[in-house]
Amino acid sequence: MRSLRFVAVVPALVFACGQDATPVRTVEPPTGRPGLPTPDQVVEDGTHVITVEGVKKAEIVAERLLFYNGEGRVYGDTIQVRFFDDAGAPTSTLTARSGELEQATQEMIARENVVVRGRDAIIRTEELHYDPTSDRLTSEGRTEIDQRGNVIRGQGVVSDTALRDIRITGGSAVLRSDPERQERPAGVTATRAGGANVVFGVATAGARS
Repeated sequence: MRSLRFVAVVPALVFACGQDATPVRTVEPPTGRPGLPTPDQVVEDGTHVITVEGVKKAEIVAERLLFYNGEGRVYGDTIQVRFFDDAGAPTSTLTARSGELEQATQEMIARENVVVRGRDAIIRTEELHYDPTSDRLTSEGRTEIDQRGNVIRGQGVVSDTALRDIRITGGSAVLRSDPERQERPAGVTATRAGGANVVFGVATAGARS
């Protein structure tokens, strides 16, 4: 794990040794999140490990981590998250422009240009929640799933971190097949309220099997 580097404010000092006083450069305090005070701690190129009952579940690497102890939250800029199974093997990797971690529960929210890449699937959305206890990724926003040459678009998604069990949770899903890879998207289920039928991840209202 990388060492932590603290950022502090150094007041300007004036020394006089028979010459004109020369001020020492002042280091500006780090900028925080809008609506929040100056962070208690800033870590550049920081790493944070998420564990559940001593088992490593995820590792967050960020260009900058901002700790707000009073809020019980950690914010990250330009984050990369690696997820692991119970045996410690990596299962998928998430990237996003920013992230937010609740220190008490270790639950995380990734925001802006969120992409999760697994062995056989990719999830793209603008906001994604991670619960380390249930090992689940969830989103209520517009989502795109790329699996084995097929693209499914829908509203909301629930998935395990290995991207082996992916479910569109609401709205219609649209499937576009890659002509060079005519495969049905195994493991992806699209659902829609109101009795819409689901065929291989495609929600088709009014269709009959």
